[in-house]
Amino acid sequence: MIEAYLSAARAVSGLLHSPAVDVMWEQPSALTGFRVSGLAGHLARAVFTVEGYLAAPPPVAPELVTAEIYLSVIGALTDDDNRRIVDRGEADAGSGPDDLRERYDAALGRLGMVLPTLPPSHPMPMFGGNVLPLRDCLVTRLVELLIHADDLAVSLNVATPAFADEATEPVLALLLGHAHRRHGTAALLRAFTRAERAAPIPAF
Repeated sequence: MIEAYLSAARAVSGLLHSPAVDVMWEQPSALTGFRVSGLAGHLARAVFTVEGYLAAPPPVAPELVTAEIYLSVIGALTDDDNRRIVDRGEADAGSGPDDLRERYDAALGRLGMVLPTLPPSHPMPMFGGNVLPLRDCLVTRLVELLIHADDLAVSLNVATPAFADEATEPVLALLLGHAHRRHGTAALLRAFTRAERAAPIPAF
């Protein structure tokens, strides 16, 4: 999982280095409420936050939760939570595209040295006081990388980065499982096989 995460984060670095980021920096993005700058900053947080979680004091005898449980928690965000997410994205965008890219690549380089030394069970304190094993934490960060890379690519009118199967498969499995629990078996079967009866099945 560590190499899948690092691989995806490197692919996102390529997107952040696109000249279109500089051109569109202050324009509205394809994601409601975000400018391109804030969306780029929010995307970069999938790397910045991992460093933050690693730097936090280690929890004592934590009760670990899975990525599936964590996904249900972040699916219940309030309007105030969402406004704070937009504000944090703008803050993490920094002083401009070059600043964001420099900090992102530096953080990614540090993670590339630290993460391979950690066991998959290493506890990661995350949003809302939830503590996840490193493997599950990285799956949730992969969700952020893949979804928001597409948001940013669409905003810039460039190709969405290609991600390795090792990165996409756990994301699709997590989202499919969450959508199944939310909408039920019949809704998923119809969405996949019966266009005439299909209804939207968003995971969130």
